[in-house]
Amino acid sequence: MSIKVKEVLELAQSKGCTLAAGEGGMDRIVRFVDCMEIPDMKAWMRPNVLYITTGYAYSDTKEEIMNLIRNLYEAKAAALATKYRYIGCFLDDAIKLANELQFPIILWPEDLPFIEMNYLVMEALIKSQNNLMDSIYSRIEKYNRREMDKRLFIDLLTGNITCNEEGNYRIEEQKWPSPPYQIVYIEIDGIKQKLHELQEEIVHEKIEKIENMIKESFGEEKVIVLSNNDNFQCILKRTKEKTITKEYFEKIQKNISEKTGYTATIGVSRVENSYQRFGKAYQDARDAVEIAVCQEFNSKVLCIEDAGFWRIMKEISKHEMCQEFMEDKLNAFIEYDQKNESELLETLEVLVNNLGARNVTANALHLHRNTLIYRIKKIENQTGYDLSDPNSILEIALALRIKKFLK
Repeated sequence: MSIKVKEVLELAQSKGCTLAAGEGGMDRIVRFVDCMEIPDMKAWMRPNVLYITTGYAYSDTKEEIMNLIRNLYEAKAAALATKYRYIGCFLDDAIKLANELQFPIILWPEDLPFIEMNYLVMEALIKSQNNLMDSIYSRIEKYNRREMDKRLFIDLLTGNITCNEEGNYRIEEQKWPSPPYQIVYIEIDGIKQKLHELQEEIVHEKIEKIENMIKESFGEEKVIVLSNNDNFQCILKRTKEKTITKEYFEKIQKNISEKTGYTATIGVSRVENSYQRFGKAYQDARDAVEIAVCQEFNSKVLCIEDAGFWRIMKEISKHEMCQEFMEDKLNAFIEYDQKNESELLETLEVLVNNLGARNVTANALHLHRNTLIYRIKKIENQTGYDLSDPNSILEIALALRIKKFLK
């Protein structure tokens, strides 16, 4: 149970109380309330207690009032509530000291009984405990739901659900979208390292905020959002009546990038009509992201049905033969650039991307055409390639694309 002194003051002001000093201590924590009417309370003082006194036991000398304030401050008490009658002649000095220490002093009216002040604070403390318990229960429920979502996700992904009845029951129980659906895989570049630098509890808060932000980005569409470090998986409800275009996902990508400060890349699976194909849909969405990242497309959104031959490139790049082919075609350029701090490989890549067109390549590299021709001759001399030959261009283009998947 805890509240802040400023919350006590708001309640007390309704009874005619005022803040005399210590405005800088309004965030001090109150966990208990106690009354004191004996002269020497130092040995009994505790942290986070709001002490209430008439001031009678401390009214003999100014030093007693000063010591009371110092002792309460050193004991890390929350604040002092007192009446004016017995300490009034020393009030200015007490206020000066309390302001220096930023220790709150609350003055309460002569006709306000102890019990009312005590009751106000105790009621607020009990209410804070109830709010805390409600918050704890809510967080536990949210945590359990997230864990159940993750478990369902993993079971669908690994094929652990073999019975349609079980799958349908759990999907309905977790309020997941019924088929048809799409998986939207979102990778946020650089955020994993940022989260790694934070404390664990702060990481959970940050991830939850990003999840909620992603969910809001989908607007009124029904979507489940799950996370794993720097990537987020979304199960999006689809209907035959409504078409969702690539532009829709590009708006989501832009919104996520702007709000996180990191570049987001989105891969979208095909529309699936059964959760039995969940693993395939998930892999399609991941493949789309990997292709978009490796090939550095202008758009940061790739729907898997638009990936075309890039999917074939991604698959064949796994074979040892492809690595050997890439090394055979490109190692000479890589070694030359490293040794001479040159950019032949970059020149070559832009050239093949433009199908060997010299003028277009020179413009893309911001080079004079003669400078480009000089580089091309150097490449041809180093490797023996004829960069006017379409077959040479095709082979090098293939090697360059394989290289990106092998990073």
